[in-house]
Amino acid sequence: NARLVQAEETARLEQQELAIAATIQQQLMTMNIPEIPYVSIQAKNICCKQSGGDFYDLVRTETGVSVVVADVSGKGIPAAMLASICQGMVHSHFLAGTPLEEIAAAVNGFLCSKNLEKYVTAFLVRLDEKGGLEYVNCGHVPPVIVGKDGVRRLSESNVPVGLLAEAAYQKATGKLQNGDRLVLVTDGVTEAEDPEHDFFGDERLEEAAAAGASFEGFFTAVQTFCKGHPFSDDVTIVELLYRG
Repeated sequence: NARLVQAEETARLEQQELAIAATIQQQLMTMNIPEIPYVSIQAKNICCKQSGGDFYDLVRTETGVSVVVADVSGKGIPAAMLASICQGMVHSHFLAGTPLEEIAAAVNGFLCSKNLEKYVTAFLVRLDEKGGLEYVNCGHVPPVIVGKDGVRRLSESNVPVGLLAEAAYQKATGKLQNGDRLVLVTDGVTEAEDPEHDFFGDERLEEAAAAGASFEGFFTAVQTFCKGHPFSDDVTIVELLYRG
């Protein structure tokens, strides 16, 4: 009986520490999105476990607003720890105005030097008040742009960070028109499963965008497709609505 009581107390303390870790991560993920005259930003994250490996962040500077959406390989506490480290690195570089391709290279160099056997897919984008886009896609789900001319994807990509120490990262550019919506998701959205284990997929994501789904409408579309089947991965959606 004494050993059982001791085991229960140990388990209780471990659960308490996990809850504290989850709270810290949620606080890091919680941010007051600033009012920006030329763009409206919404973001939401749902962890499939107590802690998750997805993260997003944004920083407004004189040159525009910088946003990152990323997904650490794996799940749970290990992924959450690495997500917090990477989020801090990217945030500090955003504040310094570092070119996006240099941010990707810095994070890649750090992860590869530590031999963590983990990688991160990420999409880094900077939007200025005239609608100019520059972005670096590190093996992430290609974002969707919804506009008057329909739906298109930003398909240019590089390798994920943390895979190849010698990897080189290239940025791409684009342009948003007044009323365009840039929708960023993690693969927890496209790989969400229904009870028959079919994936939500890129096609349904584009269909939801073409149908004019609101920000919350994307979550509704995914949840409707899943028919109550629990998410097997963290789900993150970030939307930038350019106002011109």
